Amino acid sequence: MMNHNSISLSETNVVTSSISHELNTPLNAIIGFTDLILEEESIEDIKAFAAIIKNNSALLLDKIQKVIALNSLDYENDVYLEEVSVSVLLERSQDIIAKEFGRNKRLFSINCNPTAEEQGVTVFSDKPKLEKFLNHLLLGAFYLNKEGQVFLSFNVVYKNGVKEALQVLVSEEQLTNFSDIKTCFEEDVDAALSTLRFEDGIGINLAICHKISKKIGGHMCLKINSNNKVISFELPVGNLYGTNNLPDTEFRVLVVEDEPISSCALDRVLANYPFMVIRTSAQGFMAGAAERLAKTDIVIINEEIKDLHFKSAIDKLFKKNPEVAFLIEESCFSRESDIFIRHNNFFYYCRNSAEAQIEGALDRIMKYRAKEMTNTYKQSLNAG
Repeated sequence: MMNHNSISLSETNVVTSSISHELNTPLNAIIGFTDLILEEESIEDIKAFAAIIKNNSALLLDKIQKVIALNSLDYENDVYLEEVSVSVLLERSQDIIAKEFGRNKRLFSINCNPTAEEQGVTVFSDKPKLEKFLNHLLLGAFYLNKEGQVFLSFNVVYKNGVKEALQVLVSEEQLTNFSDIKTCFEEDVDAALSTLRFEDGIGINLAICHKISKKIGGHMCLKINSNNKVISFELPVGNLYGTNNLPDTEFRVLVVEDEPISSCALDRVLANYPFMVIRTSAQGFMAGAAERLAKTDIVIINEEIKDLHFKSAIDKLFKKNPEVAFLIEESCFSRESDIFIRHNNFFYYCRNSAEAQIEGALDRIMKYRAKEMTNTYKQSLNAG
């Protein structure tokens, strides 16, 4: 089974090389100054060496915790979509990082002054993962220059008058012309990690950011030259998890539920299929979470369908993607509803069903989708 969260062997080698260096630096300092203490007789020198060992021990602990955080991301497969205020999230991240550096008595200055229009920008994303991404992005940005000052900017990219993507930039120097920045990025993160691995601290944070950005459907780039270092992050607004983010063999499955059904066998069954599972609430679905995805193959509904807005959201999704299939928990709908009369690609399951019965329902959906895709291909050939 293919895993959309897996990273390439070359990327793994680069990350491992970067992490090895960052762990070795404080560890070598601890070992070296411990040897000096064993040979030193002066109390003053011993105290000075002990202080260095203490500082490097704290640094090593921080690095180890980040390595654990990096590895734990492999087990955080689900994505939960909700509407997120970008400016509120950035302010929260700035506060968290400022307190962290203040506690460690380190100076770090972030300049971010969004306009009134920017303060109203919202995106659909996984809020905890996006916040974690921004926190590690700012932690890594601390090492961009010796002064510990960075400039944080965000912008909405439009194409033909339509909001296309959110762009976040962190840089050493303040950027004056936002529109020209995108074209100047030459290095991807994999290459940059190798370049930056000797700048203590930035490698692990960037590796964490890179992995999170993939999980939430975004893309990171870096521009490094003698004048300025810039980290760019782009999150599509209406094309989440496009073809560049997933193998063609994987299906995007959107699960709509306000509270996970812990006793349901559904989650165990989903793990056996080549699915990328994305979750949202009923409110998120009505607000357009499914429409923000580049393509939704299957929608699993575990919330009662009685709101007109809910039915309208289903209709909108059908207009965007007529091939989408729905798997609906039996207690969540009324068969008399006109929406079920208009559409015939609805399938059903019971939350108390055995795993084999749920697998049967998913297998029927897969057969239906294979048939629909074949018919669409034949129609395109006839039209040609």
